[in-house]
Amino acid sequence: MPERLAKEIMIPVSEYSTVRTTDTLATAIKVLRASFKKDERGVITGHRSLLVLDEDNELVGILTIRSILKAIEYRSLGPAWVGFTLIGSNVINKGVNMEVREVMRPVYKPYVKTDDKVTHVTHVMLTSKTNILPVIGKGKLVGIIRAIDIFDIIGELLGSKEV
Repeated sequence: MPERLAKEIMIPVSEYSTVRTTDTLATAIKVLRASFKKDERGVITGHRSLLVLDEDNELVGILTIRSILKAIEYRSLGPAWVGFTLIGSNVINKGVNMEVREVMRPVYKPYVKTDDKVTHVTHVMLTSKTNILPVIGKGKLVGIIRAIDIFDIIGELLGSKEV
């Protein structure tokens, strides 16, 4: 079986949730939560990150759930964070008014190309210590690959073989 390519496993950018650099974290949280769905077993699925676009609709960053939580933690309580038991709506409000541009991970690198093999995508993801990579085709953002997408391929391969 030939190795799959990035373009075969990516999520098209049109199907991914986005925010603007000037949006607040409060807006980002609302957009991200809108992607969540609860299945019949009560398991929540959805995006774990948002694509951050500039005024020209160009991808300039990625905002993850973890980076949102980290920003709220720091802005709300400072470096002496002692846990979520202290969080109340007044404390959280101090953090969620930050602009997305202050928290996002810039996306000048790393990225992969549409025709890159999944083994290369995996290598880039592991060496860059990230769980999401932009996929570029003809110089433009065309999709996103998440670690879970690669993990799913491994599961498919194991399902087709006896273990």
